[in-house]
Amino acid sequence: MNSENLEILTDADIDYGDLSEDVLKKLALDDELFIATSALVELRLRESLVAAIIAYEILSESKGDKYLQATALSVLFETNQEQAINYMLKEAPSCEPYILNSIMELMIENEPDFKFVPASLLVTIVRERLRELENSTKFTTLEARDKFLHTYGHIQNIHTSKV
Repeated sequence: MNSENLEILTDADIDYGDLSEDVLKKLALDDELFIATSALVELRLRESLVAAIIAYEILSESKGDKYLQATALSVLFETNQEQAINYMLKEAPSCEPYILNSIMELMIENEPDFKFVPASLLVTIVRERLRELENSTKFTTLEARDKFLHTYGHIQNIHTSKV
């Protein structure tokens, strides 16, 4: 099945497992956000080498909505952690609260990966963002915020270099 035949289908009607990698790449960059998200996830599930490339393109070009971008961040973290951390360091100071939530969730789920520089620098950045958003109408989820503060609340959790 090629991408032209998929134009009349909805996300739920598409069997992503039957699609070629080339078709998945096109769909992951498409304007139909549910389809783009599902195609990106399928590339990740296949452990495709292009999953990180597509995820980074979505993030660097701000393609799609916050949900597609959050999925792209997760895929990028799983496939190219260094690039994901660099992206997070650059974007965390000003990103949309939903993306900040995704950053916090990645940090909570992967705590050992955020104990050393440069990733540990994110702790300070995220704490500052949480302070900024505290009195704002835009906010992160309380559960993610509370787990983040519980996980990274103590400075002794942070190390400046690998041992």
